[in-house]
Amino acid sequence: MKNIYIVGGNGFARECYHYIQTISLTDRDIHFAGFLGHNGYGHTVDYKQLQKFYKGEVSEHKFSEDDYVVIGAGYPELRSVIYKELKERNLNFFTILIGTKLDESVEIGEANIFVPPFFPSCDIRIGNCNVFNGNVVVGHDCEIEDCNFFGPRSQVLGAVKIGSYNKFGANSILLPHCKIGNYNSISPLSAVYKGCKDCCYMHGNPAIKIGEI
Repeated sequence: MKNIYIVGGNGFARECYHYIQTISLTDRDIHFAGFLGHNGYGHTVDYKQLQKFYKGEVSEHKFSEDDYVVIGAGYPELRSVIYKELKERNLNFFTILIGTKLDESVEIGEANIFVPPFFPSCDIRIGNCNVFNGNVVVGHDCEIEDCNFFGPRSQVLGAVKIGSYNKFGANSILLPHCKIGNYNSISPLSAVYKGCKDCCYMHGNPAIKIGEI
C-alpha cells in the first residue's frame, strides 16, 4: 500500500487530490493519506471541503517507508523549496500520470505532475518536479530540466531544450530547436522561435524580451 500525502498548496493541491482519487480507482495500492502544510502554506482554510484531510505541518510529521509525497504547489520557486526539503529527508515522491502510456524512449525524473491529458512523443528527457498542467504537448527529442510549469495547452515542439524554473503561459508555443534558459516567463499565446537565456519575460508572436524576471 502506498500512502500518498500532498504537501503545501491550496487550489492546485485540491486538484492533485482528485487526480490521486482517479488513480486509486484502478490501482488499489494507492491510498490518499492527507494534506500537510509547508511553513504556513497550506492550512485547513485552503482546502475548503477537504479540510478534514489536513494533518498538520510537514516539518512535524513522521513518515514511514510506505509513505509517498506529492508537492501541491504549482509555482516553480515554491515547488523547488519544498522538493529540496523533502529530498533531504529521503522521502519517496509520487508522480501523477493518468491515461498516458509513455514510449520506452521517454525518461522522467521524480515529483512530476502530468495533468491529463498529456501528449508526449518519443526520445524525451524530463527532469524532476515539473508541472504539465493539462493538454500539454511535448515533441520528440526534447530535454526539460527541473521545476518548470507548463500552462494548459502549451506546446513544446521537436528538439527543444529547456532549463529550470521557467513558467510557460497557456497556449504558448516553443518552436522546434529553440533553447530556453532558466527563470524565464513566457506569456500566454506567445510563440518562441529561437529561445532566450535567463531571467527573461517573453511576449508576443514572435516572442521578444519585454522585461526581466
